[in-house]
Amino acid sequence: MPVVQPLPSKSTDTVNGVVCTDVLLVTIISRPSSWHRSSVRGAHISPRPSRIMKLTISGVIFSAAQIISPSFSRSSSSTTSTILPSRMSAMASSIRSSRIGTGAVVLVLLLLIAWSMRVGGVTFELFIKRFVSLENPDFIQKTDFDKDTFPGARKCPLMRFYGNNRPNYDNDKTLPFVLILRMWPIDARVKTRWPGLYSLLAFTALLLFTPPLLYAQNVCLNPGAAAKGAFDLQSSRICVGSPVVITNVPNSVTNVGYSYDYKGNGIPTNTTPNTTFTYTQPGSFTILQVGSGGGLATGTIFCRQVDVLPLDPVKFTVRSCSGRKVILDVKLDDKTDKYNVYTIRWGDGNTEQVLRSQIVNQPTHTYSNTGAANYTIQVIGGYNAPVSCSSPVSTTTVSLAPTAQQPTITKLTTVNEGTISIQYQANGSTNVQLYRKDGSGAYTATGQVGNNTGTFTVNSVDTKQEQCFQLAFEDGCGNVGARSEEVCSVVLNATASNKQNDLKWTPYGGNAANFRYYRLFRNGQPTGGLITNRTLSTFSDNNRIECGSQYCYYVEAYINSGRTVVTSMPTCVTGQNGETPGEFRSILVSIEDGAPRLVATLPTTGTTSSYAMLVSRADNPSGPFQPVTSVANRNVYEDKSANPSTQSYCYQVAYQNNCGLQSPPSKPVCTVHVGAGPSDAIGWTTSSPFAPGTVDSYTVEIIDSLNGTKREIPLGMNTQYQPDPNDPNLQTQRFRIIAVSNNGTTSYSNFYTFRREAKILTPTAFSPNGDGINDEFIPKGLFWDQFSMQVYNRWGEVVYSTTDQTKGWDGTVSGQPASAGQYMFRIEVRDLTGQKTVTTGAVLLLR
Repeated sequence: MPVVQPLPSKSTDTVNGVVCTDVLLVTIISRPSSWHRSSVRGAHISPRPSRIMKLTISGVIFSAAQIISPSFSRSSSSTTSTILPSRMSAMASSIRSSRIGTGAVVLVLLLLIAWSMRVGGVTFELFIKRFVSLENPDFIQKTDFDKDTFPGARKCPLMRFYGNNRPNYDNDKTLPFVLILRMWPIDARVKTRWPGLYSLLAFTALLLFTPPLLYAQNVCLNPGAAAKGAFDLQSSRICVGSPVVITNVPNSVTNVGYSYDYKGNGIPTNTTPNTTFTYTQPGSFTILQVGSGGGLATGTIFCRQVDVLPLDPVKFTVRSCSGRKVILDVKLDDKTDKYNVYTIRWGDGNTEQVLRSQIVNQPTHTYSNTGAANYTIQVIGGYNAPVSCSSPVSTTTVSLAPTAQQPTITKLTTVNEGTISIQYQANGSTNVQLYRKDGSGAYTATGQVGNNTGTFTVNSVDTKQEQCFQLAFEDGCGNVGARSEEVCSVVLNATASNKQNDLKWTPYGGNAANFRYYRLFRNGQPTGGLITNRTLSTFSDNNRIECGSQYCYYVEAYINSGRTVVTSMPTCVTGQNGETPGEFRSILVSIEDGAPRLVATLPTTGTTSSYAMLVSRADNPSGPFQPVTSVANRNVYEDKSANPSTQSYCYQVAYQNNCGLQSPPSKPVCTVHVGAGPSDAIGWTTSSPFAPGTVDSYTVEIIDSLNGTKREIPLGMNTQYQPDPNDPNLQTQRFRIIAVSNNGTTSYSNFYTFRREAKILTPTAFSPNGDGINDEFIPKGLFWDQFSMQVYNRWGEVVYSTTDQTKGWDGTVSGQPASAGQYMFRIEVRDLTGQKTVTTGAVLLLR
C-alpha cells in the first residue's frame, strides 16, 4: 500500500536521464535520511558518468512497491531509486508474493537484449531506466533535459515536461509493451546481430506471457504483503435506494478509503472516505477497504460483499370466473422473483401473503354474493427480515363475471362449399365457445371463442352433409356452463327438367319442437309460399321456366320461434324448355334518318329472357333472302348498310331462344321507295311495309325546298303523283310517301327531290317602228332570279347589254336607229336554286 513519506520542502538530488518526444526517462539519485529510509526499497544502480541535470522535488509521495534488484551493490551515501506509479504497487507486491522479483525478470530480459546487440553509447543502465520509469512520472514538477545526452544515440529534441500536462496513460493496459517497443535500441540506430532476431522473438513471447505478473491483481483474493483491515455492514442485504452503512472500523486502521463497486483491478485510485453509499441498480457488489495500520508499513486491505435487491413492481393479470371467483395470473421476471413473500389485497378487506412457489400457481379468491361487481386488487412484493422494504403497489381492477345466460345462435349460413358462417348472441362480456357435432354424435370444441355478439366462421367442413353446432358458456377459468339450442344446417339440391326445376333438401335435423317453417327463394325472391311441415322436403318450380336461363335457389329454415334462421348454400340450374318459339307477332319497316328501321313484336310462346333476332334481306318480296345480322336481346334493327334512296329493301326476321330453337321466318316487309315517274310525275313501290297486314292508303308529303313549308295530300291507293305544271312557283320540291296500314300504323318512304329547269323564251324578229307591236327585243321565261343579256352586230360588237329582265333592246345604237338585219344575242339566267342556264341565238331587226 502507498505510504506517504514527507521530504524536506527543498532538496537537491543528482539525476542521470534522457528524454525523447515519446519516451521519458528519469533516474533519481536520492540520499535518504534515516527517518524515511526504512520505508523505501529500490533498485540500486551504479551511476554511469554523464551530464548532470537538476531536479526539483516538492512533496513527493514515494511508493512502497519498488523493484528490488539484489544483483547491484547498496551504497549508504548515494542510492539510485526508480519510482513506480501508485497503481503498480499491487503488481509489485504480487510479484514478490509469487517469489519472482521484478528486477530479476527485467534483468533476464535485458541480458538477452544486451547479448544480441551492439549499443553504441546506450548503456545497460539506460534501458533499465527506459523500462521502469515511464508509466507515471507525476511526481516530477519541472524537469529540463538537454539534447544529444548520450554519444552515439539518435538526436532527441529539447523537451520541457510538466507533470500536469502529460498524456493520460492511466487506463491503457497495453502501454508498458508499447513504450518498451518504442524504446527498442533499433530506434536509436543500433545494429543487430543475426542471433538478436531470435532474442527479439523470445523477448516478444515473454512480453505476451508476462502481463499476469506485471499488472495489478484482485487484492481481495490476493492482498500480497498488505495487512488485513476490518469493517462490518449494518446489513449485507439492502434494497435499491436504501443506503449501505459501514460500521465497526478498528481504530488501528487509519487513512481509510472505500470503493463500493470494486471490480478486482488492483488498488483503485478513486476511493472515498464515506461510510455510507446508496446503490441505484440491483446486484451483488464488492466493497473494498484500503488504509494504513495493522502493524505494517504496507497498508491494509479488507473486502465485503453486499447484495442490493430490486424493487420492481409485480406484474399480474386477473381472470374473472363464474360464481364470483377470480384467478390471479402473475408473471415473475429475473427481478420480481427475488421477493421472499407476496402480499395480495383482494379489495374486499381480505389480505393474504404467499410465497414465491404459491404466487406462480395462480392464487384464487371467491367474493361473497352480496358484494360489489368490481374490485381493485393489489399485489406487493417484499423481503424477509432484516430487509425492511417492499415493491411499489401493483393495481388492477376486475369486473366479476355476470351470471351466465343461455347463448343463442341467430343465423347459420352455408356460405359456399366448405364454409359455414354462424352468428350468435351472448350476454355482456360472457365468453362462449363453438362446439360441433362429430360423427359419433358427440359435441367437441372447435377452439373458437367469442363474447357479446359476433360471428364464427367454420372452414373445411363437408357442406354436402348436415352439420350441427352448439354454443357453450365458458368463463375465464375454463368452466363450461349453459349451452345453446342445437342448430343444424340444411343441404339443398336442384335438378332441371322440361319446363320445371325440381328441388330437394334434407329435413331440418335439429330439435323438431323448435322448427317453424321453410321458405324457398328463386334468384333472391321468395317463391312457392311457406312450408310448415318439417318432413316435407321437395318442391317443383314450373313458373315460366325458360330454356337456357339460370335459376338459383336456396332454402331457409326458421326455428326457435323465428329467432334463428338456417340458410342453405345456393344451388343453381339452367332451365330446360323444348317448346319452339312462336313467330314475331307484328313487323314494321320504315325509313328513318336515311336508313331502314325494323321493329318487331316478340312472340308469346317459347320465349326466353335471352334471345336473338335473326334478320335477312332481299331486293324484292320474293327473295332470295340473305342473312344480314343477329341482334341480341333487341327487337329493333337499323340497316346502316342499305341506301334507300336508290331502291326498296325487303326483310324477314326470326326469333331464336337460349336453347338455339328458332321460330319460322316472318312474312317479308319492304320499304316504300319513291322516285321519278312518267311525264314529270313521281311514283313509288307498292310492296307492304307491314306484316301481317297491308297498306290501306298513301299520303304524299310535299316540302318546299326554298322555305321549308310542308303540306300533305291524301292519295288513297294511287301510286303516282303529278305536280302542277302551270304553277310558276313550283320549280323544286321534296316529296315523301306515307303508307298507312289498316290499324293506323305508318311507314315512311325515302325523300325524292323534284325540280324544273329555268325556261327562256325569245322572239325571232322585232320591228321598232313605234306601232306598239314588237317594238323591243325582250326575252320571257320562268324561275329567273338573276338575268343578263348581250346583243352583238355582225362584227361581234356589243350593241346592247342589260341585267334588267324587264327591259329589252329598242333597236338603237348610241341613240341612233340600228341598221336592219340580223343580230346575235346571249342570255344567262340563274334560277331560285342557284342553277345557271345560258341560251344564244339570232334575232332579225326589221325596218
